[in-house]
Amino acid sequence: MDLADIRIKEHFGLVTNDTSTTQLSFLVSPPKNREGIEKQDIVCFNHPKYGDACQVLAEVKEITSYEEVAGSTIGDRIGKMLAAAKIIGYIDLRNEAHPLRKLLVPPNPGSRIYMPYASFLEDALNRGTDGKAHAQPLYLGKGEIAAASHEANDEQINCYLDAADLTSKHTLICAVEGAGKTHTATVIIEELANKTSHPIVVLDPNNEYSTIGTASSLDENYPFSFQTEIVNADTKNSLDTIAKKVKQGQVTIITAENLTLTEKSAYYSNVLNVLAQSRREKTTQPFLLVVEDAENLPLQAIQEILSSNNIATILVASHPTMLGGRILSKMGIQIAGRTIDSQDLAFLKNIIDSSDEQLSSLGVGEWVINGLNIMRATKIHVREPLLKPK
Repeated sequence: MDLADIRIKEHFGLVTNDTSTTQLSFLVSPPKNREGIEKQDIVCFNHPKYGDACQVLAEVKEITSYEEVAGSTIGDRIGKMLAAAKIIGYIDLRNEAHPLRKLLVPPNPGSRIYMPYASFLEDALNRGTDGKAHAQPLYLGKGEIAAASHEANDEQINCYLDAADLTSKHTLICAVEGAGKTHTATVIIEELANKTSHPIVVLDPNNEYSTIGTASSLDENYPFSFQTEIVNADTKNSLDTIAKKVKQGQVTIITAENLTLTEKSAYYSNVLNVLAQSRREKTTQPFLLVVEDAENLPLQAIQEILSSNNIATILVASHPTMLGGRILSKMGIQIAGRTIDSQDLAFLKNIIDSSDEQLSSLGVGEWVINGLNIMRATKIHVREPLLKPK
């Protein structure tokens, strides 16, 4: 890969002698006609051992200013800035796969600091932990990371999930009420339904998903070739017919809006048992199951689903710790929004590696995503749904 496609040609600073394998400091000296470096920017520099074939990435954590006094008058003062950065890892450009690896030797003092292009960061960070690009990327929204484009404008990088991960692992979406959990799940369903033919089943206790694929604006990237079918709990649809509705190219939404909380729990427990049995008997094909208000359902029924072959789940919950350790330990992807409960925060801090992100201060539509096959925990702003016009 040509360095001209990776980073801005002019350097933005020089590494000081205060470095380690996890952090560095550098003197900030942006070139003329270029904006300076800001906190949370991603910078890059040559690997101290492998040179420009491997680019080290670091996130700017703080910038301080100071003055050097060269003489005895005010005019002899020279303003300078010093930046502290946390090393993320390095990208090996010598292979087609570009895994993010740990830096095992400290940066060389005097190394030049560069600003990477947004296109390079987007490609580098939207890969699996093995460095391979997603075969079917699902677009979720914009990351908090902004970088320069080749047109010299700053832009936020796009963030993706891998469809293969989503349909082979279990996912947790959790946040307080009103943070946008259903919105985020809807975007994921829409992406998967538009870009694959994988069957999707949604347990929708409050009738919040019925607009999927039925309203709003059309986008050329979203053909909406999938079908939706809504099954109401209070109709003549018997439980044994629900499994038969699981089919490729279809989103099956099972609602129970008119039932009490107790009735919903019992009804969806039976639905989960029927779906689990259908997979044991292989009468239905593999599918993705989305469970809204998961903490309100019997945990034993959820555990049975999680143990079923080829049923990937998305559990949507306001209080993840209510699901219990056995269920939470199986969540291979975590999407965490605003959280204020102390127990939930303690759990999420352990699994999502979000020490740099304050989950309690996230806004509506803001999430931190992490997972077994995600390079690093990333803060994103989830996009708006794009739905089919009537």
